[in-house]
Amino acid sequence: MLVRVDPDDPRPDAVCGYLAEIARRLDERPERMRVVFDGRNREGRAITLDLAQDRTLRIAVEGRRAARADLRARWIADHPTPLSLRRAVLYIDPVDANRFRVMSAPPFDVSICVYLACSAVATAGLVFLIPEPVAMAVGVAAGCAAAGATGRG
Repeated sequence: MLVRVDPDDPRPDAVCGYLAEIARRLDERPERMRVVFDGRNREGRAITLDLAQDRTLRIAVEGRRAARADLRARWIADHPTPLSLRRAVLYIDPVDANRFRVMSAPPFDVSICVYLACSAVATAGLVFLIPEPVAMAVGVAAGCAAAGATGRG
């Protein structure tokens, strides 16, 4: 999903509307999302996300009053606050029926080279009838797959 913020007049209310739309879409179909905020503007004003003490999300644009998005029961921030949205990518991962985790870095991802190396080691172990490399390769590949599925690394 690509979110374009008006470059001439970035408004906090518009960003609140985008975030409410993302929450609505997650209600309809909970799935992992990648949201690109394109907020490049002529004046260079940054749009920032910050968590208030009551856990509500506060959206501000330099020089304007902050708006609050009431997503406190849903938004689990795994990103540093405040977060600048001049040009940012948010990774949104549903946690349960009413909450979602938001990250500013991609979730754990394993390179295909790790899996190729594991298959080469396992194949060599099978060819030479040595069980230890097979067990090690299968364990590493399964651990990487489990860590990738949960988003932990």
